[in-house]
Amino acid sequence: MNELVRLWRRAVTAELCWLRPSGEPAAVAVTPLTLDGAPCVALPYARAAEIADLGAAGEAVFAVTDSRSLPPRRAGAAAAGRIDVTDDTTGEVFAGELLDQELRKYPPSRVLADSPLLRRENWWWLPRIVVRLAHAHTVTDLPARTNPRTQALVVHGHGGAPAVRTASVRDGGQRVGLRPLAAGDLPAGGPALVFGYDYSMPDLERWECWSRYGTLDGAELTVTRRHGDPDAELGPLPLLRRIQRRRDLGRGCRRGIAAAERAATP
Repeated sequence: MNELVRLWRRAVTAELCWLRPSGEPAAVAVTPLTLDGAPCVALPYARAAEIADLGAAGEAVFAVTDSRSLPPRRAGAAAAGRIDVTDDTTGEVFAGELLDQELRKYPPSRVLADSPLLRRENWWWLPRIVVRLAHAHTVTDLPARTNPRTQALVVHGHGGAPAVRTASVRDGGQRVGLRPLAAGDLPAGGPALVFGYDYSMPDLERWECWSRYGTLDGAELTVTRRHGDPDAELGPLPLLRRIQRRRDLGRGCRRGIAAAERAATP
């Protein structure tokens, strides 16, 4: 666990994986932070829908597998365990404990919260959904993903809990071929998610998350749903699109905060 915490503190990007109540695997890309010495993430309320069922899962996998976030020639790592999910609708926990970490790791946050004036103007950026790894019962090494377009996480269920591997991906449309990056086989079958992402460097302004969900059969995934394009170009955004995206982000955060506050009202 100590090694994962060291990697988590160093990493710029990471992955959070879990199983939905239906048993379907899920994953999101996150900025790795620490709270009280434990790995955590703090998602803005514009992303609330992405993790709406995370609290019901009870367990999750915190993973660092992107080679750009790892020391040279260092393997990645994943920790599975119990999680705590907290609605920080006032932003007190995030502003007091986590904001400085995010400003160092996630440049887009600097535009919104790098000064007291910006924090007042963009108040909606500070309330967060904080997910903390409360207790890890399994920590494993994972081969690093060195190519964000052709390598991904394979997320599946194992004994009712999420499990993660890294693999090379050959996308054939309805069928996706998988080759594990480490020795050993993939799970024999069942629901599985192939999840990858890329981002613009060094500003992290543009992201492309992509996923392929379906049924695993040996080294092949029969796809029933797909999202995103691993070959998407991540060039700079034009000014008008950047302004519109910021407006959309603010609206999404305000809606999510209001929904969380309503849900917390007796």
